Amino acid sequence: MPIEWKDVYKTGNVQIDAQHMQWFNKANFFLETTDKESRTRAATKLCQYTRLHFQDEENLMQLTSYPAAREHIRRHNDTLVHMGVLLEQIANDTLNMEKWSAFLADLFSNHIGDADLKFAAFITNQKRAVKRSAGNPDSPI
Repeated sequence: MPIEWKDVYKTGNVQIDAQHMQWFNKANFFLETTDKESRTRAATKLCQYTRLHFQDEENLMQLTSYPAAREHIRRHNDTLVHMGVLLEQIANDTLNMEKWSAFLADLFSNHIGDADLKFAAFITNQKRAVKRSAGNPDSPI
């Protein structure tokens, strides 16, 4: 069963939102696979993209001095551990697609719907503060 994108997942950050859409697409492609070979390829691409997306977010956190970065990165690391388990289960023929579908749906709901939205709000507030301190509330920063 595919994971449904919801507009509440939009962060307002163009780069993050585009990556989240790609992440959803890769997760749904994985969930649609039916054989070990295609699952392995799709899961590998999903894991690689997850790592790339997390690196981009973590770079942005560092750039903006995000105060909750440590906890957010811990959540990233936990997810990456789970992604490794996914690949192991495919290789060992112990994969339960229903459990992974639920895991991915929960991941998107909780990670994007909570942690990423908080991070995006921080960035937005930081940009507003910079605009106010620069004396130009209409600045496109």
